[in-house]
Amino acid sequence: MGYVLGWIYSRWHRRRIDPVRVSGLEHLWIRPLASSQSDAKRLVVMYVHGGAFALLSPRFYSFFGATLAAAVDKELSNCGSNVQAEIFMANYHKAPEYCFPTQPKDVLAAYEYLLDHEGLSTDQIILAGDSAGGGLVMSTLLRLRDSKQTHRLPLAAIVSSPFVDFSESIDPKCALKCILTRTIAKACRVAYHPLCAERAAWADASAVHCNLEGLPPVLIQAATLDYLFQDSERLAAKAKADGVTDWEFDVHDGVSHVFSLFPSLILPYAEVGVQKMAAFAAKKFVEK
Repeated sequence: MGYVLGWIYSRWHRRRIDPVRVSGLEHLWIRPLASSQSDAKRLVVMYVHGGAFALLSPRFYSFFGATLAAAVDKELSNCGSNVQAEIFMANYHKAPEYCFPTQPKDVLAAYEYLLDHEGLSTDQIILAGDSAGGGLVMSTLLRLRDSKQTHRLPLAAIVSSPFVDFSESIDPKCALKCILTRTIAKACRVAYHPLCAERAAWADASAVHCNLEGLPPVLIQAATLDYLFQDSERLAAKAKADGVTDWEFDVHDGVSHVFSLFPSLILPYAEVGVQKMAAFAAKKFVEK
């Protein structure tokens, strides 16, 4: 279903979908149908999909990738740039067959592919992801920093409804109109990280409990009716407590988990979330 929508949206937004295999996994490029821009002018948003660490794939998300690419193009044009964005939909092994730290290793390998095989510079790449994918984006940033590879950190990052707190201290009222529940969230944690009950084993799987200094600018997009809303709140608060001043906390009232992903025909307000992501990406690219 997602791939069919992706094909339709790609044609609508004048994009093509090109599969590529990296580390034994299929990833997808969503690129302009025709582009004469030089390598030096490329902007790539590497998007890590959600799905509770266990479900979905880049193909399911291809429609959203095409939508995001078109939105970034529009914002770049508003900034006076003629660069056309490319989206790299990254894949990773799924739980429960594969557990932490396999998934962040997969995402890091995909990012390194962009640097080492595609020849992109770090200021041409923005990492993005939703839900579980947002958590994996944060893990990737922390791994790059902690392995003394700060020179390989991307230009910026975007996380939407990120899964970044393993503490389970969630206000149940946040879940009243959300597809996620306490039971589902716990099952996701256990499948992804079998030692999730041991705080000492969380490491970068629970970014809220990590030092966030030295990371690139991050846009945290949150929804007030999301079960994971407090994950976003705590991530923003932790960044502030750690002295980070260039992150943005983008809160949307009256919508639920990963609202930006919905086709606008189903949820018109999704366009607002996509535009916020695109504006952040374009601004950071032009400012560099």
